[in-house]
Order: sequence, then C-alpha cells, then structure tokens
Amino acid sequence: MPQVLVGGLLVLHGFITSAIGVGAVTSPSAPPMATPAWMAWWPGPFGRSWAFEALGLGDGAAMVGGLIWLAAGLALIGGGLGWLGVGPLGELRHALLGGGAALGLVALALYFHPFYLAAVLINVAIVGLLWSRLAFAS
Repeated sequence: MPQVLVGGLLVLHGFITSAIGVGAVTSPSAPPMATPAWMAWWPGPFGRSWAFEALGLGDGAAMVGGLIWLAAGLALIGGGLGWLGVGPLGELRHALLGGGAALGLVALALYFHPFYLAAVLINVAIVGLLWSRLAFAS
C-alpha cells in the first residue's frame, strides 16, 4: 500500500479519535447519542462510557475519558504525519503510533460500542504490526 495512503489513513483515524475526545472534554455531561432502533439490543450508551456510567463517576471521569481519547488521537495524528515524513515526527512515528493505538484501545474499552469495532481493529493492527516489528528487530 502506498506510503501516502497509509499515512493519510493514520492521520484520519487520529482526527476521528481526537474529535471524540474534544466532544467528551468540552461537554462531559452531554446525554448519550441516539442510536438507530436496530441497535436497541446493545445495553450501553453511545457517546458515554459504560464503565463510568455503571460506577456513577460523573463528569470528572467523563473529562478524564475525553482526555484519553484526545491524547490517543493526537499521538495517532503525529505518528501518521511522521509516516508521511513530516519533520522530526518521522523518527518518532513508531512510538507515537504505538502509544496512540494502545491509548486508543484503553479509550475504546472504556467507551465500547459496536460502532467502534473498526477503530478496535485498526488499533489492534497498529499495535500488532509494531509489536512484530520490535520482536523481529531483537
């Protein structure tokens, strides 16, 4: 796959992840987003953390969750830009991508909803590919 396409997809994934974080940080008490009727079988809220809701942790925890999303997204954007060869980010791309994807998996675990399955697969692929890169480098 061409390097520009991969880098662009990584940056796009980072922007989407960051946007979720911005929404959670700027309005932590926002009600869950409405889901289509065919998703009524899913017990958890969309756009709110099932874990924070179940524990009744409130807005402070929701802001922390948003910061996790935001940090993951910014790291993914930086790693994607590094993949594209932008400045000093090129040397840091593997660390940024690995950290962003791992942090993204933490956010996805806290806020899991079936709509996020693609993000889970993307982050697992990033971590898996970087893990195998480290394993073969040794």
